[in-house]
Amino acid sequence: MVRNSVSGILCICLVTAVSVTLGVSACSNADSKKQAQREDMPFIRDDQGRALILHGINVASSAKNDPQRIPVFTRDDALRLSKDWGFNFVRYLILWDAVEPEPGEINQAYFDLVQERLDWFHEAGILVVIDMHQDVYAARFCCDGAPEWAIIDDGEPFEMQGAWYQNYFQPAVQRAFDNFWDYEGPHPELQDHYAGAWEAVARRFKDHPAVIGYDIMNEPHPGSMMDLTELIGIENPDAGPSPVFDTTRLQPFYQRMINRIRQVDNDNWIFYEPRYGAPGNGFKSYLGVLEDPRPGENRIAYFPHLYSIRLEAKEEYDPSVDTSVFEWEQRREEEKLAQNAPLLLGEWGLNPSFDNARLFMRHVVEMSDRSLAGWAYWSWDPGGWSIVNPDLTERETANDLVRVYPQRIAGKPDSFIYVADTHEFILAFYDSPGISGPMEIYIPKSRFYPCGYTVNVGDPQGSWSMQWNEETEILSVTTPYTDTMHTIEILPKTGC
Repeated sequence: MVRNSVSGILCICLVTAVSVTLGVSACSNADSKKQAQREDMPFIRDDQGRALILHGINVASSAKNDPQRIPVFTRDDALRLSKDWGFNFVRYLILWDAVEPEPGEINQAYFDLVQERLDWFHEAGILVVIDMHQDVYAARFCCDGAPEWAIIDDGEPFEMQGAWYQNYFQPAVQRAFDNFWDYEGPHPELQDHYAGAWEAVARRFKDHPAVIGYDIMNEPHPGSMMDLTELIGIENPDAGPSPVFDTTRLQPFYQRMINRIRQVDNDNWIFYEPRYGAPGNGFKSYLGVLEDPRPGENRIAYFPHLYSIRLEAKEEYDPSVDTSVFEWEQRREEEKLAQNAPLLLGEWGLNPSFDNARLFMRHVVEMSDRSLAGWAYWSWDPGGWSIVNPDLTERETANDLVRVYPQRIAGKPDSFIYVADTHEFILAFYDSPGISGPMEIYIPKSRFYPCGYTVNVGDPQGSWSMQWNEETEILSVTTPYTDTMHTIEILPKTGC
């Protein structure tokens, strides 16, 4: 029974982050304190007041190499995201060089193509964060991002490297980033143009029903302020360049972008990431609290990535020595509380051929559940790291992303857990005033529940109602308003 296997939830306690398999932990003072701190944490909510838990995928890396910067992705692919895997979320890549191909020239034809894909996502019930993507600053340096006219490298040399990320260490790339970040220097127009590009994006898509927000910049790289010692596990909070970059370059940049977007859109969420590199491996970000000038509560969300350096170097996952998931969870929890912002995992993934790849995937999604954090897997692109093969048939790793989860929580989320081995699930939450819609829980019945399932509720008094949608595999639950915690437990039936 779930009441035994996840007893930590029923005593308002979370299972430990370091267990190799999902197990039971006793309640501790630290867990209780952590839970108390979470009680007033904000969540992204829909127009009916329900807290959103977002599971999905990045669409897609193929846009980087397309002349129009449009991914290899169809309407049928979009419909499949929700139908086959229960996803309700996409991080959709756009590129600055397509948005503003010449200074001050906004490419409305590109926006038309983007809007067509946003329409597909809306049809599929998918919510979208628009991501202004960059890797190694620009296409000239191997990858994607800034238009050619926005590259100011002062004539520094560049030599293409064998691995894409090695190009970050080329002098021309570092100088291009340094000129971009130095707003008080000779080229403030770079950030001003970038802000103008974002203003144009927000103005065009702010009212699109699929769009919930904007990711300001993918993996902002510190340029010459990159601290390589962090990549081997040495943090320098007092003497290293990372705190300086975060506080004097990245944070003011984010604030400028937020202020510019808010000139045209006060409603959608604005997502921001820590710097490229060490935070993705579980190290610290030094960003301070960002301000939202919109009337009312902030709508700013924390959107870090998770990539294990050891895993990618060794091409294997050994949780006895690779503590990246545990460290990431601890650091991001601290930062989320300090920022008082919702937490979502904007990118994570790996090559499915790596040793213990599926164990790593399980640990990441379990950690995300503990953190009440949504996620977007990297990426859709068939083959590679995808959950589909080049012929679009499903890979086995899809089963590690498909899970029971509450897509819309009609109240204040407390905790939820899904046991992949047994397909047992339990959710704990409190009532919140002003919520008009039902709870919506995705249950992959056709995939994992051949005999069906049973639903148990922890406080049966009052009027509970449930409705099952066979097509979407969504269970809608309306709960009575009480002064106690609600729990919903889903158990597989057996013996059919």
